[in-house]
Amino acid sequence: MNLTPAVSRLSPRTGGRLRRAATAATLAAGTAAALLTVTTGPAQASWYSASIGNTAVTLRDCYHPSKAAQPSQSCTAIKTVPAGTPVHIICQHSGQSIYGDPVWNYISYSGGEGYVADYYTYTGYANWIPGVDVCNY
Repeated sequence: MNLTPAVSRLSPRTGGRLRRAATAATLAAGTAAALLTVTTGPAQASWYSASIGNTAVTLRDCYHPSKAAQPSQSCTAIKTVPAGTPVHIICQHSGQSIYGDPVWNYISYSGGEGYVADYYTYTGYANWIPGVDVCNY
């Protein structure tokens, strides 16, 4: 939008107001477009693809009947997740050390969700996965 020819024929006082109004409108449109771009993007959340290692693992519920102090083999066993099953790690929490690995992964997969020891999960990392949330436990 070019207001320069029309503005140049107006008094300096009126022309200045129009320039400021045009600048404000341009800035508002640019800001609205930037906000729209930011708010319409995908939600960012911790969601890391992994798989259960070479051994089936027990999926555990550390919330029911009561919340455990930390994930461990004492948490309620829900089911066995077969070896090689693809999973999504939602978050990680420190817990009972399994063969020197104190990390537990809260996973989701087609058969449910719950905690599994990181030791039995193939993630490509030794323990903590960069960028994965720590579980709000």
